[in-house]
Amino acid sequence: MADTQAIDLYAPLSPEDIARKLKTIMDDPMPDAKARVFGKGSEREMTLRYLRRNVRTNIEPALDAVMEAHGGGTRITGSFGATPAARYFPCAFVGFLSLFVIGGGAAFLFLPGAELFGIIFAGIPLLMMIAALLAFRSQRPASEDLAEILAFLDREIGARPVTER
Repeated sequence: MADTQAIDLYAPLSPEDIARKLKTIMDDPMPDAKARVFGKGSEREMTLRYLRRNVRTNIEPALDAVMEAHGGGTRITGSFGATPAARYFPCAFVGFLSLFVIGGGAAFLFLPGAELFGIIFAGIPLLMMIAALLAFRSQRPASEDLAEILAFLDREIGARPVTER
């Protein structure tokens, strides 16, 4: 997911009530849950992710939002999308492995008798890059995670999208 999606919600509870309720939910380990919304925050901000049990990768998209009192409740505004770690890690990983591919290619081309070394030194990192890029591409659609997070916020704190009049 390359871009973030703007989120604008209104909940009838105060920011303090929301923080207390979400803390209670997050403190429950829910050992039987196969997946759940998980996160952290305070009465001013929240970060939520939809996590599947035993499948955490730290590159899941997240809702990062701020909360402020508004009209007897709370307005929650923020964005949903890839975290900085999820955006930069693939680039750093491929960039690092590229150094080995370049070194192996140079050994293959310019060092007589080192052709096998060059092929191995470049080939293994090249296979790792291809496997990683395929793994990064095969992530589930972020829209599923967003739908789960929004359903959780609606169910637990009554947060619904703000409709401008």
